[in-house]
Amino acid sequence: MKFKFYFNESKLYDFLQFPKLVFKKETIEKAQSENDIDIPMEENIKLINKADENLKPFIKTIELFYSKQFASSYDFIDLITDTHTILGYENEKNYFDMLMNLDEKQIFNSISYSILASNENNKYFSEEVMKKAEAISKTELISIIKDLPTEPATKWNLFLMIEEPLKYMKMYVDLMYKLLPFFEEMYSSYADEVKDYGRYFADFLNNLGSEGLKEISGSILDKNIINDEDNIVFITAIEQYSVLISGTAKINYIAWGLKAEEYFKRLKEKNENKVNERVHIFKNLGDKTRYEVLKLLAAGVTSTKEIAKTLGVSSATISYHLSNLLKAKIIKSGISNDKYNYMVNYIFLKEVISGFKEDIGFPGTDL
Repeated sequence: MKFKFYFNESKLYDFLQFPKLVFKKETIEKAQSENDIDIPMEENIKLINKADENLKPFIKTIELFYSKQFASSYDFIDLITDTHTILGYENEKNYFDMLMNLDEKQIFNSISYSILASNENNKYFSEEVMKKAEAISKTELISIIKDLPTEPATKWNLFLMIEEPLKYMKMYVDLMYKLLPFFEEMYSSYADEVKDYGRYFADFLNNLGSEGLKEISGSILDKNIINDEDNIVFITAIEQYSVLISGTAKINYIAWGLKAEEYFKRLKEKNENKVNERVHIFKNLGDKTRYEVLKLLAAGVTSTKEIAKTLGVSSATISYHLSNLLKAKIIKSGISNDKYNYMVNYIFLKEVISGFKEDIGFPGTDL
């Protein structure tokens, strides 16, 4: 098992995510208040505020390609990069030149594949799903989009994309070239830090292997969540506190936030205080939707789409709640039958319940 850090691709990854910062301010403030973890996020908020100022004039066009929803699976560029990866492209121009040379069928197939694969949670790129994507008709894809558990605005944008793929690709590339100077200015202050941390992170994992991922995340990420082959590492300065491990894309990669390790350390410190840990657990379960999500996971329902449909909310909303349950260690992430799955962390919850009983002097069943 090897880990290799790619700096050029890390920068390109961040540029493709850059437009979403126009929607990020409210999300990060909400996450900070909900998680109640003492992390100095002033620098990150400053970055978001600066990006918001530069991106606001383009917000109407950005909304055509990027969802306002947390962790959306249907952003235009995410639909494309599953099949046309960023690996091997030294800069933005090289990658966009490739995108502009795609024909209508190739763009349509990419969108189809990503939509079909979004609910599979496969560990690897699926040739079987790709064959389905290549065979699907526009009418069939429209029918699938209508049933997606996402907001109407996103569905409408998807309808427009598959109607005129070449037009939307050109509009997207034109938008990104307009945003590139703002991104370059922002990224220049993080480039050296990304390089240094990326080398350190890859060396750390190369020394410890999959156990290193478990250790650096405070056991939130299970060691079997990555494959036994070569692993590609991107370091993101845009999503500083996030971690993304690809599943359906042609390449398997880890997009690791520049400050994610700091977040996990603070989370571990917080969880070591058992009283605060229990309060954090009950606070998470005090949200009705989150509680219903946990019940469905316990019943064996692991598809984000199916959970969202059952509860009558969007997949993005379910992803948000899953993220919070994961950070609280109420659930854990792992691999089952070569698919990424979330599962109830019964061992941890048993410890929490046992500790809670001790805290309040819970009487025995015979009393």
